[in-house]
Amino acid sequence: MKTAYLEAPVEPALLAGFWAFSARNNVSPSVALRRVVGQALTKAGYEVDDYDAAAERSDDYEQWARRRKTLDARGTRPFVKARVSPGMKVAFQRFASACNASAPVLLQRLVQHVVQTARIDVTELDPPKPPPLRSERVTVRFALEEIEAIRPLAEAFGGVREWLVALVRSRIRPGSPQFSQREVQVLYESNRELWAIGRNVNQIAHALNLDLKQAGRLHGSSARLDELAAVKASIDTHTRKVTALCNASLDRWSSA
Repeated sequence: MKTAYLEAPVEPALLAGFWAFSARNNVSPSVALRRVVGQALTKAGYEVDDYDAAAERSDDYEQWARRRKTLDARGTRPFVKARVSPGMKVAFQRFASACNASAPVLLQRLVQHVVQTARIDVTELDPPKPPPLRSERVTVRFALEEIEAIRPLAEAFGGVREWLVALVRSRIRPGSPQFSQREVQVLYESNRELWAIGRNVNQIAHALNLDLKQAGRLHGSSARLDELAAVKASIDTHTRKVTALCNASLDRWSSA
């Protein structure tokens, strides 16, 4: 059978959360991802003729965990990825299109949803170690007055070398984010805090919905629920954009 894949970049903390979700279900992350996708497709009414959930592997987390030691040693790119059947990939792409999203964005949403639903606090987990940078040294010289002019510009990047690297890459990769490693870390931390706020908004909306139903005032008070949903949607949109920018920046550094 022809091989197909579904993959998406995620925050390192979210990747750690999905690994924890996989451990709870005693399956490898790739199996967990296929199951999540399969269940989402079934719930949305999409049939996948070449995928049988009953034939899916199980109880293989320990086997993957042994391999994870190697991943931890050499570093892991912040991605979720699973080999899927061609039919599942096509169905998922159609599902994503119906949701006005790309397949990677919808995959990110599903992973975030299952981690949140499982009540896994990603802030308490150790994010996976990034892969080491591959590089080749190039030496250049500047006049002293040029170096003095560069230093203020390079301060935010941690030094002249880091700034020069970002400057060159901005020329050879137009549109690629030029964040320093520190800036990426701060943005990820901001996203984690926003994600926690979004989770609280969800819980508030759920509790309010229950209260309104019990009081028989749901119909007349739907505006408040709509406001909370809009806040959550705004947070989700923002964190997805920040995640995409951070991952693009990390890809830039890791492909050096």
